[in-house]
Amino acid sequence: MPFGGGAMTYAAETIDRRERAHAPVSELPRANVWMETNLPWNASFWEQLQSKTLMRLNPHWHIDKNKGTGFPVEDVLVETDFRTTPQIIAGQGTFRAVFPEIGLTLAARSCENGQNTCLSFSVEEKNGSFSGEDAARTMQYWLPSLREYYRLYETNGLKHRVWRFFMNKVMLTMNPTQRRICGFMFKLTVLECLLIIILGVGWFYYGA
Repeated sequence: MPFGGGAMTYAAETIDRRERAHAPVSELPRANVWMETNLPWNASFWEQLQSKTLMRLNPHWHIDKNKGTGFPVEDVLVETDFRTTPQIIAGQGTFRAVFPEIGLTLAARSCENGQNTCLSFSVEEKNGSFSGEDAARTMQYWLPSLREYYRLYETNGLKHRVWRFFMNKVMLTMNPTQRRICGFMFKLTVLECLLIIILGVGWFYYGA
């Protein structure tokens, strides 16, 4: 029973992702439009953010090791493959990650005197690379993912430190398929534990 329920949930999530992947262009994020995060600017975060970490925050990029010719990337959302060597540029109140091979740039900047952080992207279409629509579709998930990761650095409390450790040492070491399998197994384990507890309580009160 838990397996069936988990499979149905996973199937529903897959269908939902597909529907959002094919959302009308009018509903996609627009290039060169800044998105507020409602989180204060954290200069040390942007100065220390590594290109591989940033790429792994894209929930649809399968990334292989860089063997000197750039990171091989498979975008399973827009179904394209490419190699890229990101260029990270962090300045006073600004951050840019440039992916020159596909003409994509992801940017962040300090807003409202450092009380807010804004995210944006731009794309310069090149032959055989991302189209403007491809970029918008991948940013539909990438920008919110970056925002939630950035939230973990809002404070240095115990909860945030634990989640940062979990993200950096576990989740961001997996590719998207491995994360989905891990999530499915976690849900299945929770359902099995609940079933065991229910059976145990039932046996204690009615079977003893």
